[in-house]
Amino acid sequence: MYYFISIQLGEVEVSNLTLGVLIFFSSFTFLAVGVSSFKLYKSLINSDNND
Repeated sequence: MYYFISIQLGEVEVSNLTLGVLIFFSSFTFLAVGVSSFKLYKSLINSDNND
């Protein structure tokens, strides 16, 4: 009755739910590191202008 679409990576079959969760967490981590790096860079630029 229920059809789970899976992607075959070599000999391992990975379901769409698993891929979705992995993509979500990796995207979230990538964005968090990007925002953190941007804030660090911004604070370094602002501290140079205040001196």
